Amino acid sequence: MNVKLHVLSAGALFFLGQVSFAQKAKKDTTTTQIDEVVMVGFGQKKTVKELTGAVGTVSGKALAQSSSSASIEKALAGTMAGVQTGAASGQPGGFASIRVRGVSSINGNNNPIIVMDGVRINQGDLTQNSTTANILANLNSSDFESVTILKDAVSTAIYGADAGAGVVIITTKKGLKGRPRFSLNFEQGVAATAIKMPKGLNAQEWKDLMAVQIANNPANTGITAAMVPTLAIGGQLGETYKFIYSQNQDTDWLNAVRNKGGAYFQNFNGSIAGGNDKISYYTSLGYYDQNSVVKNSYFKRISNSNRIEYKATDRFTLATDIQMSYSEISTLSSGGAFSNPMLAYLFNYPIDPVFNPDGSYNLGVEGRLSNGLFNSAYLQNVNSQKAKTARVFANLQAEYKILKNLTYRFVAAPEYINVEEDSYNTPLHGDGYNYKGRLYSYTTRYFNFNIQNILSYNTSFGDKHNINASLIQEAYSSQQRIIGAGASNVGAPFLQTLDSFVIPIATIGNRSKNSRAGYAATVHYDYDKLLLLDASVRRDKLSNFWPGQKAGTFWSLGAGVDLARMDVLKDSKTVSQMKFIISYGQVGNQLPVYMSPYTLYRYSTNYDNNAAATIINVDNPNLSWEKVNPFNVGLDVGLWNNNLTLSAAYYHKKTKDLATFVPLSPSQGGISETSPGGATTSSVRIENVGDMVNKGFELTINANIINNRDGFSWKLGVNGTFNKNEITSLYGGTDVISGTNILRVGEAVNSFYMRKWAGVDPSNGNPLWYINGVDGATTSNYNQAQRAVQGTRIPKFFGGANTQLAYKGFTLDAQLSFGFGNKIYDSWANYLFSDGQYTSNYPGYRAQLDYWTPDNPNAMNPKPIEGGNRGTGSTGANSASSRFLYKGDYWRLRTLKIAYNFKGDLLRGTGLNNVEIYVLGNNIWTNVTDKNLQYDPDLQLGGSSTALGGTSNLDLPALKTYSIGVNLSF
Repeated sequence: MNVKLHVLSAGALFFLGQVSFAQKAKKDTTTTQIDEVVMVGFGQKKTVKELTGAVGTVSGKALAQSSSSASIEKALAGTMAGVQTGAASGQPGGFASIRVRGVSSINGNNNPIIVMDGVRINQGDLTQNSTTANILANLNSSDFESVTILKDAVSTAIYGADAGAGVVIITTKKGLKGRPRFSLNFEQGVAATAIKMPKGLNAQEWKDLMAVQIANNPANTGITAAMVPTLAIGGQLGETYKFIYSQNQDTDWLNAVRNKGGAYFQNFNGSIAGGNDKISYYTSLGYYDQNSVVKNSYFKRISNSNRIEYKATDRFTLATDIQMSYSEISTLSSGGAFSNPMLAYLFNYPIDPVFNPDGSYNLGVEGRLSNGLFNSAYLQNVNSQKAKTARVFANLQAEYKILKNLTYRFVAAPEYINVEEDSYNTPLHGDGYNYKGRLYSYTTRYFNFNIQNILSYNTSFGDKHNINASLIQEAYSSQQRIIGAGASNVGAPFLQTLDSFVIPIATIGNRSKNSRAGYAATVHYDYDKLLLLDASVRRDKLSNFWPGQKAGTFWSLGAGVDLARMDVLKDSKTVSQMKFIISYGQVGNQLPVYMSPYTLYRYSTNYDNNAAATIINVDNPNLSWEKVNPFNVGLDVGLWNNNLTLSAAYYHKKTKDLATFVPLSPSQGGISETSPGGATTSSVRIENVGDMVNKGFELTINANIINNRDGFSWKLGVNGTFNKNEITSLYGGTDVISGTNILRVGEAVNSFYMRKWAGVDPSNGNPLWYINGVDGATTSNYNQAQRAVQGTRIPKFFGGANTQLAYKGFTLDAQLSFGFGNKIYDSWANYLFSDGQYTSNYPGYRAQLDYWTPDNPNAMNPKPIEGGNRGTGSTGANSASSRFLYKGDYWRLRTLKIAYNFKGDLLRGTGLNNVEIYVLGNNIWTNVTDKNLQYDPDLQLGGSSTALGGTSNLDLPALKTYSIGVNLSF
């Protein structure tokens, strides 16, 4: 049965489109009682009325048909309370983040684990040398029946040691009893940038700005801006200015690196499902192709899923689910790499042409353009940075009904992933020029294996007492093997395999293995769905830690009472649900692999052709996982047969024993790895020290405002979350400052810590900062101003809204998301708003043109001076301060879909059951409240699993897409 409902329950339950149902037919009537079903831990189901935890659900149909994104993270934005998503890059198929009720850790994991059909699967960026990637993009959301997010202890504790950041449960489609059902979907479209990109200076604007800077230089007495071009061409201002002012070229580098007319997008999915009393089947085939607006950036995927369930006897059922996919991602450099096209269009000289007069590419002199940078348009055509990923996932399940109420289920699920990467640099220009060509090739293999034994018991007695209990044993093993090499000096540019590069420059080869075993028990009791009780306990043992620290116990308790089930309200036509829930427990938050408790020897250094050892990490036999204690209390109200539902919750999630880098004295030594990339820091040790809290309120309201009145229906939903993140203790209570970030007790994790910009002195154009870092008196001397906390990178209020209007065959669906209270820092602004310090080398933003003059005393930027404006001090106005820190508040129309369904008589004789034609837009409107913010607001979460985010790094822009499509079923 397919039923469309918008229902809220258990803290923040949010249904869209198809959902699962448990049906119970009454013997004395033809009425069917429908209870919504939610997937919870280890493939088990609960009806909404049985839940005591905080759970959010969105249907797979809603995700697949409302988003053109390659992975589920971006499609989840704004769909449910307490859940945020974001990405640092607009790279198709790139990594994206999910946060469930805030940031759980400083250095540990902050992304929820992903569970598919009861089995944990790999997640994140599994590449070694690509700018960004996402293994979840290898999954086809058209195969999803539903996606459920578990948010509190009673929902997540069953997953034990690594569920502290939440759990995402994906349930895939399966066959149903009946004739074969065919479904086809075709979608094509085009993509553009979701927001306006920062504008660079054209040649004349750049020259005019430099002329003003030169004239403002106190050393150039008597020179006016009008005199500069003539003096420069005459050589009186030096060779650099002579060259610049002698050129007549005006290159639009942004236009040179972009795809003309937008980026092409296409998506195809086909499936067949059916079954009988003995066997059911589902098989699908999908193809996805998305290009970025920037050349040579794309993601392609082909996927296949096959699921069969065979009821061998009345007691014994076998099920197999085999998923296969193959993808290719092409990425571009980011950040400060000279080959980064997003850097090039702001840093390259607009007087350098892309092409020579004969039509060939301008490659400059000795592999560089006139300011030492690269022709990125050329490099986009000849260089490559690609990763090809093959993924095979198999899930074998056998279920045997021992007794009427006792069932045993066995699960064996291997996952194999193979990633092949090649990064090629041409010998003719750019990074490969001095190497006479360069190539890195890597192959990374992942093999994960999950075994589960589950014994489930359920019974009812006295007509109203219901008990469900489970005993669970799980073992999980993960293996990784990497092999790769780099070489230089190639005989010809078209040779792009390692055997054609004759000088080795790098090798890599390592392997790792970790494992986990756990035992768990769960029990649920309810009295006529009126009184609800839940409890779970799990004992995990991990291979990563020292003996004595390998094992941990995790648990949860939950309770609920639905007053609508009491006699006084049971027959009410107004109140259909009024359930209070409460839960508490403890779960773990696993540490990254590089945070090892052991002192290790690494023989990776060549010392006079001998293997030299390096000592890595400082031994800590007490290191263990972080511990998270989530508390949740909520109220779920349903009125008028759930045509109006309200769900409110308060949560308090405390993380204890944070893994932090504790400083040691220099005499103690010690080098510890501090990042997945192998970066190290001296004189620190990893210890479990520090606490952090996330607390807040969630509210979700859904309403069926008009329900099929004369063929017209209108549904409306809204959700919002207030979240406060706060560090409550650190080692010695001491601040930890790193660049523009600070860890401080009483503040949010990694708050922005810098001087506060006070604007421009209208009398003389000097920069101003607040002396105390907050307000009051100002100074024009950067070094006299104090640093202070200037904001958080974590939104304080976020959520979404959705609506659906339907009239006969027409439907309109819209979905909005928003976020408020966070800041975003432009980490490259010191070069791009340099006030004259770097302008002759790197032109920068067009926004620099709003600078101080006597006629423009309230300008955005200080008086531009050749060499930089330092005010009355020695440090430039372009140094780190809140001048480049912007409000991240935004509203975004994530989805707008208009469709028409042909049914009934219109399709008679065609053999078709349904034809839907639609137009779909994603991210088509974004409102950023800070007019000076030039980058996408989704930067609020960044692109890593750490607590950092909210910083721009000249990444590819986020995309908005327009597409048309058709759905056929027969």
